[in-house]
Amino acid sequence: MAVTSSFQTDHPRDRTFFAGFVIACWTGVAFGFFPASSARLMGRADYEAPLILHIHAAAFVGWLMLLSLQVLLVRAHRTDLHRRLGVIGLLLVPVMAYSGFAAELYSQRFYIQRDDLGLGFFILPLFYSVAFPLLALAALAFARTSPATHKRLILVATTVIVGAAYARWWGEGLKNLFGDGYWGMIANTFAGTNLLLACAVAYDVMTRGRPHMAYLVAVPVLLVCQLVLSWVYHAPWWPPISRELIEFRAPLSY
Repeated sequence: MAVTSSFQTDHPRDRTFFAGFVIACWTGVAFGFFPASSARLMGRADYEAPLILHIHAAAFVGWLMLLSLQVLLVRAHRTDLHRRLGVIGLLLVPVMAYSGFAAELYSQRFYIQRDDLGLGFFILPLFYSVAFPLLALAALAFARTSPATHKRLILVATTVIVGAAYARWWGEGLKNLFGDGYWGMIANTFAGTNLLLACAVAYDVMTRGRPHMAYLVAVPVLLVCQLVLSWVYHAPWWPPISRELIEFRAPLSY
């Protein structure tokens, strides 16, 4: 990342762009998770929510609330408070990674009793539980040494988890349009993530003339991961492995 030393750290439009990014995240979460959340609140969910699901929801919303507050603090020139609150993000990352995986595991153990058509899907929460903490912790590691890198890796990490909300919102419509084959799965699963990333890269090009090195490294890696994930999702050898992982009774606290 040393080659980013000549990269313009701040731009007058940054505050507007990152505020718009936060709004896009909240929009995806609202439209993606509101139907399931409202159904659960009205007692129409398929199963009673375990404690780990409540923890995951609280941590996920907490991350977005912290991100929103951090953007507002930068806009208000309160970078001192912004840095101090960063420790909350450090605490949230492992909670989000573990609770997200454990909540999905609980869900899969419920639905696998009905049918095994969703076994291929289990590769996605495995990916999210690894990709998000790696990106988020890398972002926090650059917080003091390279603010430009820090901001962009936070953005990339957030698109990974917010992409799941967009998939809930758009996924079925995109699946009807493109199918669920190799490329169709990538479209209906990662369209939200890729759109947000494309906007971020385009913004850097428009304001700095080139993408930041954080994007040049992280975005291609994520795109390659999507290709691999779709391959595994459709591989005939994956569902038996997925079933073994789901049914393996490790000591998890729900």
